[in-house]
Amino acid sequence: MTADPSADGLFQLNPNARAVLRPVAGWLPILFIDDVFANPARLRESALGLPFHEPPYPFHYPGKIAEPDSADPSLNLFLGNVLNLVNHEYLPRIPVIVERGRPITAFSRVETDFAIVDVHPNDVEPGQRVPHVDPVPIFGLVYLNPTERGGTLFFSATGRSAGKERAGYFVEADPEYAFIGKIEGRFNRLAVYPGFVPHSGEIAGDWITTDERFSEPRLTQRLTFFP
Repeated sequence: MTADPSADGLFQLNPNARAVLRPVAGWLPILFIDDVFANPARLRESALGLPFHEPPYPFHYPGKIAEPDSADPSLNLFLGNVLNLVNHEYLPRIPVIVERGRPITAFSRVETDFAIVDVHPNDVEPGQRVPHVDPVPIFGLVYLNPTERGGTLFFSATGRSAGKERAGYFVEADPEYAFIGKIEGRFNRLAVYPGFVPHSGEIAGDWITTDERFSEPRLTQRLTFFP
C-alpha cells in the first residue's frame, strides 16, 4: 500500500504494512494487511464519537453503523489504495467471480462505514442467528478492537436441517452449517474476503452480555466493493 506522508489524518497508512494473500482452510482466499493504519487507537476513538444509527437496509445488523467524513483526504487515499490493491493483487489471484452472467474483472468503487455490535444474545432476531452472505461479492473489514472481540467465522451449508431452534449468535457449527475456518480479529488488521461464502461475526464472551458491549464495543470498519 502507498503511504503518503502528507496525509497525516485519521486514516493515515502504516508505511510498513504489507498485503498477504493467505487461504483459510486451504482454499478460501483472504487478503490480509496487518497493522494497516498508523494510529489505530486514534481512529477507534474518533470513530466511536460519530453519530451511530440503526442500519437502513432489510438485513438488520445486530448493532449500529456510522459514516466517516467523506471529505477526509486520508480516508480517500486509504480507499483508493484498497481499491487498487483488490483490483490488481486480489481479483487476479482468486477464482473468477461471475455476477449477472458476467465475470468481474475490476471494481469501480468502494464504500465504507463503521459498525458496532451491541445487541444482547437474547435479543437477536431469527435472521441474525444464522450465517449470512453479503449483498456484494467481495467485502472487507478492519478490526479495531484492542480488547478481544472476536473475528469472522466461515461455514458451508450441509443441506441438512438444524434440528432445533437456534438461540443467540451463531458461533458454532450445527447439522445445517459446517465450520470452515476463521479470520482472527487482530487489532488493526484489514481482511478482504468473498462475501458470498456464509459467515458470521464471532460474537462470544461475557462482554456481549454486560455493559461492556456499550462501554467497550466491538468496532469494525466495513468496506463494500462495487463493480
